[in-house]
Amino acid sequence: MKALKPFALSLVAACAVLTSCGGPEEEVEMEALEPSPLPVTAGTAAVDTLFEVVNSTGRIVSARTQDLTAQIQGEVVQAPGYAGETVSDGEVLFRIASGESASRLSAAGSAYRNAEALYEFECENYRGDLTPEIQSMIRQTTGLADAQTSLASAQTQWGNSAISAGFDGVVSEVAVREGMRVYPGTLLGQVIDPWSLQVRVSLDERELAACVQGQRVYVTIPSLNDTTVIGSVGSVSPVVDPSIRAGEVVIELPAVEGLRAGATAKAEIVTSVTTDQLVIPEEAVLIRDDREMVFVVTDGHADWRYVTLGASGRGLVAVEEGVLEGEQVITSGHYSLAHDAPVAVMN
Repeated sequence: MKALKPFALSLVAACAVLTSCGGPEEEVEMEALEPSPLPVTAGTAAVDTLFEVVNSTGRIVSARTQDLTAQIQGEVVQAPGYAGETVSDGEVLFRIASGESASRLSAAGSAYRNAEALYEFECENYRGDLTPEIQSMIRQTTGLADAQTSLASAQTQWGNSAISAGFDGVVSEVAVREGMRVYPGTLLGQVIDPWSLQVRVSLDERELAACVQGQRVYVTIPSLNDTTVIGSVGSVSPVVDPSIRAGEVVIELPAVEGLRAGATAKAEIVTSVTTDQLVIPEEAVLIRDDREMVFVVTDGHADWRYVTLGASGRGLVAVEEGVLEGEQVITSGHYSLAHDAPVAVMN
């Protein structure tokens, strides 16, 4: 065997040195290529009470509303200055001037007084027993009965010139102003009771069947920074509207400062309560391969788990299989996750 030339030996030695020096650098580069943990939020599987609910959105309304309408023709001579005025039961809010009703009342009063005088004269000069039957006959023959009816009608018409509040409340609408001419049936304004408020929601016939009076209702009010209050079902429509296959549910509310009629309300009507249920947040559940699954945080990685779910309500869902109590399930940042992906829980 021939001896290697000095140049060849030097080349082999150089390659060996380069090979031995490159190992640790390659390991550092490999470590640098490891993916960074993805930020996610997570919730904990826990045993809790599950409230099954019917969800709907409705409007806040007053339990008592009074439409104020004109009963006679004439000119408005009194009206509230603005909507929002507080009024008392029986307080006159609108007054309508009508010369015709005043004239009629005056004529009816005069006719009644004349008929009454004639009736008294006939009774004083009647010869015989003045029985109730005879008195009734004299009332008819003297015209007193008709005059009394005409006077009552004129007084009613005159009284209709003043429109009063039927309860303590607040003026919610003023539709006419002083000086305007109105006719019978013209809407003048509206009074509401701002201290007795309700939520009215429309439910389809299947949801309606699950509702009964007295059920607890969680009501969330967006206009009050998503404040949630607890109300109760006051009434359930006994009929279903055939045109829309739905019926109305009225929800009674407690007094809430700042709440106004007309505001939007989100209602969760509790139809069933089950205790000692293992539950997780509903937003943790995804559908993959037509199956329900969740990602469980295990040693800093996303563990893909298929789950068997039960009832749900108020943002929670019962888990029958696939997750254990105390495990963390990812609730956001998980739509594009893969199994065993590194994650960092940020909440």
